Amino acid sequence: MKKHLLLVFFFLLSVTAVNADDPADGFYRVHNLKTGRYVYVTDNTGKINYQAMDAEMGAIQLWKDHDRTISDPASIIYLQYKGVSSGGKYYDLQCQGTSVHEIINYYVYLHESNGTYQLYAEGKYLCDNETTDREQGAMGMDRKGDYRRWVSDMIAVDSDEYFGINPSVKYGSRYFQPFFADFGFSPYSDGVKVWYISKIDTACIVISELDNEVIPARTPVIIECSSKYPTNNRIDLKYSYDAGPEDNLLNGVFFNNPNRSKSSDARTEFDPSTMRVLGITSDGKLGYVLSTVKADSKNGKQYLEANQSYLIVGENMPEELPVVTEEEYEVILQERIKASVKDAGMEKLYSVYMISGRKVGDLDKTQLNLLPEGIYIVNNRKYIVEK
Repeated sequence: MKKHLLLVFFFLLSVTAVNADDPADGFYRVHNLKTGRYVYVTDNTGKINYQAMDAEMGAIQLWKDHDRTISDPASIIYLQYKGVSSGGKYYDLQCQGTSVHEIINYYVYLHESNGTYQLYAEGKYLCDNETTDREQGAMGMDRKGDYRRWVSDMIAVDSDEYFGINPSVKYGSRYFQPFFADFGFSPYSDGVKVWYISKIDTACIVISELDNEVIPARTPVIIECSSKYPTNNRIDLKYSYDAGPEDNLLNGVFFNNPNRSKSSDARTEFDPSTMRVLGITSDGKLGYVLSTVKADSKNGKQYLEANQSYLIVGENMPEELPVVTEEEYEVILQERIKASVKDAGMEKLYSVYMISGRKVGDLDKTQLNLLPEGIYIVNNRKYIVEK
């Protein structure tokens, strides 16, 4: 994913704040004081003309409805104090895979005005240009008064400004959501667990629990929930960019903005030959399947959902692959070995164990070559199978 955020986002974030002169580091949602519309970052490209003070702002969307923000990572902005100079205190701001400093190589100043913050440059203010009561607004520079004022609310897991998971996949009494965001988090609500994909087999997908205290930002995962309601599936946002598990095979996307056809990062086309998404198989199991998202009416293509994880598989893989746990996968391996031993009818020479300690069987050299890729213990020594 390219690290180009819409340049005008630099100006937008320059007006975000809490109702204080010295905003604290943390995660915020930003809304317009006059219209109540919230800011969403739905793309990372754009341009601005500094001399004419006009800009192409399609990557920034404004929408009413606080409930809409609760489960959408596009509404989360991280504000971080960096230092002070003759111009005042300056900050970096991060959202959806990039930051102001990454783009323009310097930080931004926040200027307070009557408990809110606004941008002033060359006689122009950034504002919500839409003065009607419609749901969607438009970022611009034409309006005055409170249309120019922006307020930020800090995210807190035990407040109305929480972040909750809205699961899209139901399997029995369990709920799941493929997830990818530019913030770390810890499970907060009871029943919230985090999983990732550790192995891809021609017959199944192996799911492993990620029980870290903090799940790092930009780690594609699957979140299991106890409920279909986001308020019961809360996560506590954390600033963490540590590395995720090395064996995580999931990928993730930040954006799915159909109105940004000139941006290569605005949407990710679904490729049925090499991609699978979390869903329910035709026989009712949790698994990775072909996307069922409605195709774009203009070009007939399917696109991955925003802020979701997905799986890359080899060509000619089955269209459906059920999810199994590590323990269930060990059983599958044992059955395969037993079958191969029976077919081979050869003398057993080596005692073979999984790295977990569970015995696979007593195999000869030929049968050792039939083992799936992985690490084993053979006659009390480590044995690595690479395909």
